[in-house]
Amino acid sequence: MLRSPASLALVLFALLANLASGLHFYLRDGEQQCFLEELPQGFLVTGHYKTEEWREADNRYVENPAITVVMTADDSTAAHRVMNQKGASSGKFSFTAGHAGEHTICVQAYGAQAGGWLSSSKVKFTLDISIGEADDGGRSAIEKINDISLKIRVLNAQLEEIKTEQKYQRERELEFDAATSSIKRRVIYWAFIQLGIVGAVCYWQLHHLRRFFEAKKLV
Repeated sequence: MLRSPASLALVLFALLANLASGLHFYLRDGEQQCFLEELPQGFLVTGHYKTEEWREADNRYVENPAITVVMTADDSTAAHRVMNQKGASSGKFSFTAGHAGEHTICVQAYGAQAGGWLSSSKVKFTLDISIGEADDGGRSAIEKINDISLKIRVLNAQLEEIKTEQKYQRERELEFDAATSSIKRRVIYWAFIQLGIVGAVCYWQLHHLRRFFEAKKLV
């Protein structure tokens, strides 16, 4: 890896002074800049970056989508590369420190093609890095999932209870409707029976009165 001692010290100092607020430095096409960071084991490093190219015609830095950024992170203690990322002119990155100790983070910016627009340009590289809590191997996510699963099971049990209660209420309603229909039928049958009895009594009384009047020769 290529390192400039002066730029390395400057970037390292800026990083330590601005862990949460970010920093910026300058590159040329294909140039690599590296800095060191002491990291505790298991800690999660996340960050965002943005590149801007110096435009002589505008006399200012402007974004160039043709820029490609390569970022690497090496665990100096274990001699192991923990991140190797190739991305667009702006984006984000993350990696987890596998061991406690120095980690070397390097960045490079390339143009779209050799001899292209970026070949002799200066690039402003803005970098925001934050070091989060130790990566617990996904245990917190698993705990959250388990908690959500438990809540879902409780909700399912409550839904089953509600369904059972609704089924019981429907059965009670059907029983009530059946009982009501049966009572209505019995009332109608009894009304017809009473009507028949009253009609029979009326007929018998009329017939008896007629025979009585005939016997008395009143008719």
